[in-house]
Amino acid sequence: MAGTMDFKCPSCGAYLEFDPGKNAFVCGYCGSEFTEAQLQEYSERRQETAEKEKRGGRLKEYHCANCGAEIVTGETTAATRCYFCHNPVVITDRVSAEYAPDGVIPFALTEEEAKELFRNYVKKHWFVDRRFFSEAQMENFSGVYYPYWIGDIAGEGTFDGEGKTVSTVTTGRWLVTTTKYYRLERRGQLIFRNMIRKALTQADRQLSDGIHPYELSEMKKFAAGYLSGFLAEKRDVERSEASDDMMQEVRGYIREMMTRESGLSGVTGTETFTPTETRERYVLLPAWVLTYTHEASGRVFYYMMNGQNGKVCGKLPIHWGKLLAAAFGAGAAVAGLLCAGGALLW
Repeated sequence: MAGTMDFKCPSCGAYLEFDPGKNAFVCGYCGSEFTEAQLQEYSERRQETAEKEKRGGRLKEYHCANCGAEIVTGETTAATRCYFCHNPVVITDRVSAEYAPDGVIPFALTEEEAKELFRNYVKKHWFVDRRFFSEAQMENFSGVYYPYWIGDIAGEGTFDGEGKTVSTVTTGRWLVTTTKYYRLERRGQLIFRNMIRKALTQADRQLSDGIHPYELSEMKKFAAGYLSGFLAEKRDVERSEASDDMMQEVRGYIREMMTRESGLSGVTGTETFTPTETRERYVLLPAWVLTYTHEASGRVFYYMMNGQNGKVCGKLPIHWGKLLAAAFGAGAAVAGLLCAGGALLW
């Protein structure tokens, strides 16, 4: 197979530059170094994998309307940039027909505003590895629209069972406990609104849930123009799967909702929920995302910011040298104070 050299860093995806002094290709973002042989081997492996994925339908080829270059994307990518001319590219067949979103919340924070909020957030954490928020690393700060299902469910809830009340009084030498049993029947119309489920399998739910809630009243009717200049992902979670998950959550609420404020204890019985109306909307919600591959451990750290209100979530990389130095300094200070105190006592 004819090999092609890939001049992007295998660790973080940034562009590599050749350093004559080191006789190696060096990444200015994460500091990784690679020999020509290592890059050749990595490029060949990735090309083999890409060819297999193309045959399996997992990768798709498109062409940039600006320069004509080939763009290869994952099966869920809906908006990206051309790697050659950097022109924004919206893949229309992934945001049309059955995959057309019902709504979108546009980015309210510009890239510079988001970066400033990020820097202020990091400044509060003294022991964060500075490479995580270096100027070179900040060039990887990306605005991404992530897909979600939002559901509304209405229906009738019932509870049939019994409960009891227990009272105790003291009369002379006797302690009298009175237990009364009651039949408990309840009916009610219940409505659950704006239940959210991620619509992308690969998304980290803990991370994506951490930047909620969004102000859904600011939802706009979807138009492809909102995606231009940003990255976007297409859903790969079907409506039925999201709907079933929401319904399961609703059923978990019924007993507590139908028995609350009854004044009874020890309630036993059976609850039911019969949906009368369900509605799911497929929407895109904005987030600013930054990833960092730790040079020593190879561990990938993710940081995510709500693109509407700036709420953040993520685990930041610790600079252990700083942490150990601070701990050593604090220990030395305490030891010095103890020695000084001992000298005064003697």
